[in-house]
Amino acid sequence: MAHIMAVTAYRNAEFGTEPGAERPAESGVVTAGVGIDDPAMLRCLLDQTPTPTALVDGEEGCCIFANAAFRAFGVVAGTNLTERFPALPSTLLTEARQTGRPQRSRAVGDGAPDGERFWDVRITPMMGVNSVVRALIVTVEETSESAAEHERRLRDVSHRLKNTLQLVSSLLTLQTLSTKDPEVRRALQSAGGRVGIVTQAHQHSHGALRSGCVNVAVLLRELCLELEATLPGAHRIQVAAEVAEMPVDVLIPFSLIVSELVGNAARHAFPAGAPGTIDVRLGRYEGGGFRLEVSDRGTGLPAGVDVARAATLGLKVVRAFVGQLRGKLSADSGPGGTRVTVDFPAT
Repeated sequence: MAHIMAVTAYRNAEFGTEPGAERPAESGVVTAGVGIDDPAMLRCLLDQTPTPTALVDGEEGCCIFANAAFRAFGVVAGTNLTERFPALPSTLLTEARQTGRPQRSRAVGDGAPDGERFWDVRITPMMGVNSVVRALIVTVEETSESAAEHERRLRDVSHRLKNTLQLVSSLLTLQTLSTKDPEVRRALQSAGGRVGIVTQAHQHSHGALRSGCVNVAVLLRELCLELEATLPGAHRIQVAAEVAEMPVDVLIPFSLIVSELVGNAARHAFPAGAPGTIDVRLGRYEGGGFRLEVSDRGTGLPAGVDVARAATLGLKVVRAFVGQLRGKLSADSGPGGTRVTVDFPAT
């Protein structure tokens, strides 16, 4: 309710409604001298609602309005909301501002020295012209300690899993350094790289456990940046990705597919020692699902090689995870390079 009132008040203040103006008779809501769309009246109602509610500038991140419930915590207009109310993660404001999508975080502790309290935080972007975020509506509600304890246990399990994955990666690295066989070293390095990809995807999936979905475009950009820094050769990876909300259980297979396809292009598409550019695209296709394309500008696939039947470990991994996502794998290759396409449904 607080969100609805804030939205209406903001829009009226932005686009103008005469104070005291009555709505048309067909609306059925007319009061003596005070219209229901009167910004002053809505502001008064919003100020007295028991839910702490604030309006944050979309660009500067400064609080431009705080109702009485929020002012009780020291949050006032002109202050930095995340400094005055530590339970609000600044990353949540950044994500809402950059994506234009609502954000939520449950059971966030405020770290108060006199007794920590836990809050359910919601952020709703207010869009202006050209889809620019003009302001962010922030509401918080205190949550029970039991819910907070559940969140703490989830974070603890996630942290232990992350530590375990990092331990496995370290053991593989030690084993790599202790062997002199080049083939074994390459195999162990590949295994360690795959464990690292799983660890990175797990971090993203844990951050999205509350909503059940994550914007894979963000993960894709971070993953390709990491691959660009670690793959052999001075290769450049260009990423073009639309916003793609996917379930968290898609993240690990999706990440491994991207890693294997980009790695194959970096190792095999270009003459030995020559740099090259790899293009990675993620978008929608006509059937309503997602399409991932990894293309290079290299020499093309050797004659007779079919990605759907190739026996290399990397392509076996790709085919296995494409099947897990109920997707379809295809490739086009020629003298100007190779393009591998993966189509998979949205859910």
